[in-house]
Amino acid sequence: MKIVITIASILMLSLSASYVSAQDDVFVSRTRGCTINPGYTMADVVETARNFEWSEDMAPGIVVFRQGIAVAGNNAQGFDFISDFIYPSYTDMFEKRGAFFRSQADRTGRRGLDGVATCNENVWISNIRPAIPPDQRTGGSPSPLAPVATTLCELNGATVDDAVALANRFRESVGARGAGVISRRFGGPRRPVNSAVAMRFFFSSFADFGAGMDQFNQNSGGANPETPISCSTATLSRSYLIHSRNN
Repeated sequence: MKIVITIASILMLSLSASYVSAQDDVFVSRTRGCTINPGYTMADVVETARNFEWSEDMAPGIVVFRQGIAVAGNNAQGFDFISDFIYPSYTDMFEKRGAFFRSQADRTGRRGLDGVATCNENVWISNIRPAIPPDQRTGGSPSPLAPVATTLCELNGATVDDAVALANRFRESVGARGAGVISRRFGGPRRPVNSAVAMRFFFSSFADFGAGMDQFNQNSGGANPETPISCSTATLSRSYLIHSRNN
């Protein structure tokens, strides 16, 4: 299925799209903070989640868990890991969630993470705009474990499209395989709409991340005087691929 290949390739490998017309390619994520239950480890969580059987009528396009390695500020919020459920559109998300809610009356006992972790019921729903031109997209399978760097950026009067263009330039500077700009739409702390975004950069491996940072340190020209956008210290995480529709 074409949409399946697009979801897996774009979201986990390159988040490919034209950053000139970002509104034409916007994905949606449901994000929850989760805590590992006593007696279990992140390895237990990942194994349990990967063994979960997703029915076609309820499965997100991609499910990833992010566990902090070096967390900036208070972004951890007391959670052990962050779960992202990513869909190609709001229509797809609410169709899948509707099927999930209708199935609840028929379920008994434990489900999902099966007691190894507890996730916050207060979700954040965000738009994800890819930040890499379509002619630079890459193929292959998503990495089961890879580094991801995320930074929060204040727009300071710039637009989300400006942020997408800036993220693409930074992606090139660090040699990231993919990048995306996340703008929250529902949930989380109150703040003016489109006043801030998160930029997320995906790497194929930790070796590639290390090489990219060395490249950036050698070639960095400092702040970009042409943009009012200001970004904070980034958070580095392990990203575990849990599910994709083409698996």
